[in-house]
Amino acid sequence: MNFPTSLRTTKLALLLAFGFALFAAACSGNGSTPAPPPPTGNFSNASLKGQYAFFMSGTNVQTGFFARIGSFTADGNGNITTGLEDVDVTGTPELIPFSPSTYTIQADGRGTLNLNGTGPLVFRVTMLNAAEGLIIETDGIATASGKFFLQSPNSFANGFSGNYVFDVSGLDFNNSMFGVPDSVVGQFIANNGTLGGLLDENDNANPTGAQVFTSGSFQIDANNNTNFGRGTMTFVAGGIIYHFIYYVVNGSRLVLMEDSSSSRVLTAGMATSQSSVPTSNANFNGNFVFLTNGSGTTGPLTRIGRFNANNGGLSSVFADTNDNGTTAQVPKGSLSASTYSIDTSFAGSGRGTLTFTDSSLGTYSFVFYLNSASAGVIQDVTLTHNGGNVGDGFLQLQTGAPFTLPGLAGDYGLNFSGVSQNSSTMTTAEEDYVGHITLSSAGSNNVSGAVDFSEFSSNQGGFLNVVVSGNGLAIGGDGTTSSGTRNSLSLKLAGNPSSTLDFVPYVVDSQHMFVAGTDSNRVISGVITLQNP
Repeated sequence: MNFPTSLRTTKLALLLAFGFALFAAACSGNGSTPAPPPPTGNFSNASLKGQYAFFMSGTNVQTGFFARIGSFTADGNGNITTGLEDVDVTGTPELIPFSPSTYTIQADGRGTLNLNGTGPLVFRVTMLNAAEGLIIETDGIATASGKFFLQSPNSFANGFSGNYVFDVSGLDFNNSMFGVPDSVVGQFIANNGTLGGLLDENDNANPTGAQVFTSGSFQIDANNNTNFGRGTMTFVAGGIIYHFIYYVVNGSRLVLMEDSSSSRVLTAGMATSQSSVPTSNANFNGNFVFLTNGSGTTGPLTRIGRFNANNGGLSSVFADTNDNGTTAQVPKGSLSASTYSIDTSFAGSGRGTLTFTDSSLGTYSFVFYLNSASAGVIQDVTLTHNGGNVGDGFLQLQTGAPFTLPGLAGDYGLNFSGVSQNSSTMTTAEEDYVGHITLSSAGSNNVSGAVDFSEFSSNQGGFLNVVVSGNGLAIGGDGTTSSGTRNSLSLKLAGNPSSTLDFVPYVVDSQHMFVAGTDSNRVISGVITLQNP
């Protein structure tokens, strides 16, 4: 399964937060921070060696929402020898080659990636293993979150083939100069240059339902496919033309960016190959954890939850939401109409729907596409009396319960993304975090590490090598509740002044946790993943 960065990183309307009046609490400001202890671990410059595809999206300080995807080659000795990216910061994608550049990777997997294109770009990274890592931009020009993956150049020759689930999100600028949130999830089937499939789009809280491709094709880039795995794809669904640029990671994964030059829609994300997807309710069973983020009716919104699926019914439904700084827990009232349905009208597509109703909080509705019986992508299509939500993220089978602190002890990479507000200036803007933490088996004070982050609501903007400590992680055996209350994760950032990030974590398995922020001054979420040097 391909786990998200921060749910792909800087999703949707979290980036619209510049236009929202939000929250009223303090955020980190400028000031010096104590240096973390020397990093320990088994990573080094040699850990980053080979050709990597990357994608990210976020906020450019001058132009607003932007996205970039591309490929770079690392020599294992601190040098970037070549690379190429497609970046869209003005409404027209630019194809930019990278000149020789540099990188450093520390023992804990954290490091710096410098890429020289039309100008110098600076990124902070955390490696999860030699094949993938987490990345944010920290040069002050922009802030963004994303991920990078080791490419398999021998898979470039024919592009890609087979069935894939995809999930992209961003903004639609057709009827708004600032853009409205847009999410697309679906399946495409690639065969010898042609594309079939179906999708669900939720554009500004107007979900389309399933839309079948009426035509589709993909083409390798004759000039840049051999060296970088680049190509383009076009398909038509619901009368809308979708055009994407892609980079092949391998036969199982692509990174995608929508070409906004003609459609005035800019989205980014990934596609992951499908295998053995459920074709009926009876084939989709077990405990599942989900995480989405995007936009609600009043501002940024993130949802995290867990449910048990059994032959069309949902039980043990728990969820936590942070809607523009206001948190809520499901169940608050009584639950009803808790059901799911695998879509038999499109057998083999992996498409399904699920819904549950809380008597106090209302009805929650989602569409999902599975890439296997245990994983997929999920889209929030909840409608309310005054509008609706636009959000998407990931759905994953929960395994390994009961969970314990000793069972989760280890070294983890993390990436969070969202928005925060500075109570002094009332500036609301995007923030992106990447870093490393060590979880111990102690009952308290069980987290240590360091993070790097960009926080555009602060005067300083960038914060590097920030020490992490705090009360840490408290979990229950089911991965959701602890002694009748929700799990909790508290990360104290040793800034000047210091600040604390509070989360509700849902444990997926012994290597992954989904987390959503519970602070009133920010809406952030992401994934914490066990490192394997």
